[in-house]
Amino acid sequence: MVRALLGIDIGTTSIKALLISAHDGSTLAAVGYPYPTHRPHTGWAEQDPHDWTRAVTAAWNALNEKRSDAEVVAIGICSQVNTHLLVDKDSQPLTTAITWKDLRCADIANELDGSMSEERRIDLWGGPFKIDSSFSLCRIEWWRRNDSAAFAQAAAALLPKDYVIAALCGVQIADPLSAIGLVGGDGEYIADVLALVEGGVELNPPLKKFDSIAGVTNGSLGIPAGIPVVVGTMDAWGNVYGSGLLDASLAMEVSGTSEILAVLGDKSIPTPGIISFPAIRGRSLHAGPTQAGADALAWFAQMHGKSIDETLAAAQASDPSRIIFLPHLDGERAPHWNPNAQGVFLGVTRESGFGEMAQAVLEGVAFAARQIREGCELAAGGEVKVIRLSGGGAKSTYWNQIKADIHNRTLEVLDELDTGARGIALVAGGAGRSDLEEWAASLVHISATYTPDPAKRAFYDEKYGIYVDTYNALVGIFDRNTGRTR
Repeated sequence: MVRALLGIDIGTTSIKALLISAHDGSTLAAVGYPYPTHRPHTGWAEQDPHDWTRAVTAAWNALNEKRSDAEVVAIGICSQVNTHLLVDKDSQPLTTAITWKDLRCADIANELDGSMSEERRIDLWGGPFKIDSSFSLCRIEWWRRNDSAAFAQAAAALLPKDYVIAALCGVQIADPLSAIGLVGGDGEYIADVLALVEGGVELNPPLKKFDSIAGVTNGSLGIPAGIPVVVGTMDAWGNVYGSGLLDASLAMEVSGTSEILAVLGDKSIPTPGIISFPAIRGRSLHAGPTQAGADALAWFAQMHGKSIDETLAAAQASDPSRIIFLPHLDGERAPHWNPNAQGVFLGVTRESGFGEMAQAVLEGVAFAARQIREGCELAAGGEVKVIRLSGGGAKSTYWNQIKADIHNRTLEVLDELDTGARGIALVAGGAGRSDLEEWAASLVHISATYTPDPAKRAFYDEKYGIYVDTYNALVGIFDRNTGRTR
């Protein structure tokens, strides 16, 4: 039998599951299962938690068929973050899951954030933390106001990976890294933050280190009993280990539904718009997710009745244009954290065609990524030399070159694009190791390298400047057009 590690990433659009060798980290088998996001009202985006558990069972069965010779010795689970549901004492769901893309809590977020003086913000979080509609306490307060029956029965507010771990192991726990804005530098809950809303203390489950063991499987979801399951963490941290980050000269970019940028370094400088996590073994992660990455491309293609491949081909066949696109289709997260932000095309003329506008969409996503990368560099106190790219968007060689040119950085595409599932499998296999980061990095492999074209630097630097200025000029108009203040 081959000793294997199972990594599961409960993403925004699908579950991805990998079996990797416990010996050398090579991929033995991989599967994926999609599930829907439901939008019953404008600004809402929710999922059925049963879809996640059904997908876990289907993935286990499919991987068994692919590699019946594999003995799974540890399981790691990561997931989309800032997606929450309420469960009862038996971990049965009381609500649907409010996803990170959901904006229903924007007004509550404005209430909470608006009550904070700068001094109070520094006192609580040690930096310019901003409460937005995806903040877990906003969801708890929304349930209190709008679903009193579920709120009264609730035992915990869980992330997707914590919900699945509860099903597999019968424990309700969380990790400090995924509890964004709730945990201090000591890795413990900030009591005064939890007290901001009723239920904040009671509904946040106990914390355990992400690389410790949550428990062992109990035979549910079709998975045999007795397999250790690591506590796990958010997908971004899974990507850190799947990307082999070690110091501030390396960044990662995950091109999925959203675009996630992160830098791991030994410094931590509070930087507006950037999430800086408590240090792990002397290294701090500085990261930011956009609201729309490849999702913006999918939206544009669907709007025109085209496939993704047709849209990419049309963009590649077009000459460079002056069109600017702000990809804020569902508001924006990092670095603006603005639920009122909207998608914008600037510079469209009668001569503009589908291809030029498609090209602007690809560039707009890359500009958004560059803005976060620059913030991460400030937070880490260093300059990124190489960006390691993964995710479904990394399959496009044309888009990869655009990103290298816009970042003006070397881009390395990883041979395993599902770095969240791969990384969390490595965390499970290396649970308790003091050299976890170095060990995981030694098992990372590069499939392709893209270098920036010097001839395009001036063009993209100027266009990026216009992109930034366009957002800044429209902030007040976004507020007026949505009818919401911030």
